[in-house]
Amino acid sequence: MTAAAQLASTLGWLALVAYALSAVLYTTSLFRTAAWIGRSATAFAVLGAVCNFGTLYARSLALHTVPYRDLLGSMKLFGFFLAVLNIALEFRHRDRSLGPFLMPAALVFLLLAVVQTTPVHKDAPELKGPIFALHVTLNMLAYAAFAVACALSLLYVVVGRSLKKHAFTGPASRLPSLSYLERANRTSLSLGILSLTVGVLLGLFWASRMWRGEHPLWALDPKIWFALATLAFYVFVLVRAHRGAAPVSTARLSIAGFVLVLLSYTAVNLLVSKLHDFTS
Repeated sequence: MTAAAQLASTLGWLALVAYALSAVLYTTSLFRTAAWIGRSATAFAVLGAVCNFGTLYARSLALHTVPYRDLLGSMKLFGFFLAVLNIALEFRHRDRSLGPFLMPAALVFLLLAVVQTTPVHKDAPELKGPIFALHVTLNMLAYAAFAVACALSLLYVVVGRSLKKHAFTGPASRLPSLSYLERANRTSLSLGILSLTVGVLLGLFWASRMWRGEHPLWALDPKIWFALATLAFYVFVLVRAHRGAAPVSTARLSIAGFVLVLLSYTAVNLLVSKLHDFTS
């Protein structure tokens, strides 16, 4: 194992520990109001994100290409984006209520990536360059934004049911208002749609240059069409929301949409697409 690969592994485990402590502390903050618990949760989230970024950078040095060209690397990037979005929303709105949802998710994705043995592939010139890097980065940012929208929507449903049952006490009383959740959900959906649109366009441009000779039917790849279908679904949800659809229906559709994201990220990559998967 090279020095860069060893550093990537060490930083990955450090990030994993920090994410785990952050997730536990965020969840504890729902039941206890001690200020040090929330501050410690935030501090460990920041530390984990820094180490997560470090392991991505060290992995790029080891592979001599972008560190998320395969499934395990992309999972590290996804976990990083979840942690960063959680931190950004917390500092922007001074609210830690998303932490118990987003940090455990970041922990799971990073855990799956760290505990697996990552094969070192031969250098592939077509998997280098800014266009490919931006394509993957923006797509993963979009997936993370949709994950945040899903978390916000789950919170919206929980808070709404608590209000109807007049049971807005205990942990539920520390959740944000419905109006905030609705606005934040629209913001997350908008960020995800913008990122996925640009990411898909860059991917199509990249593929037209790299695959048109060797793979003339590249445009028929299922992953491309599944990504377009996912984008179309989220555009429908956001347009519908801006036209006055009931926020609870928007929340439910946001939750359902994330199922499409998970299918695109896992099943389509691993089982359906043969040309455009993480193992190609």
